[in-house]
Amino acid sequence: MKIGIDGENCIDEASAATSVSATRGVKVGGALGHVYAMCVAGEGGCSIASGKTVTLTATESDTATGEYSSLNSHTRTFSAATTFAEGEVIAEIGFPSYVKKYAKVAFASNDSAISGKIKVIPYTVG
Repeated sequence: MKIGIDGENCIDEASAATSVSATRGVKVGGALGHVYAMCVAGEGGCSIASGKTVTLTATESDTATGEYSSLNSHTRTFSAATTFAEGEVIAEIGFPSYVKKYAKVAFASNDSAISGKIKVIPYTVG
């Protein structure tokens, strides 16, 4: 199932790994309110070891199929081993008000033993 802005995900459910590229660019610019992308645990959940990190990196473009340029990134460090149930938020990244019309969000972790599945879903607050 797809949820989020216009029913699109930046990353369709994928196996968590040290690097997961964005599946597609999704429309985020021009949305009313504050736009974020959240990484959630997919089917069966996701586990991350103590002291490891998850980084979400956003790129932006004027068109869905255009050239994407660097926007920002956010890293979350886990102080204890953590298991996320399906649908729980692992990390999130906010977009500035001046974001271009489309964005992609990639996932990375320094935990080589990360397990489970993840999705990255854009959403609007406000």
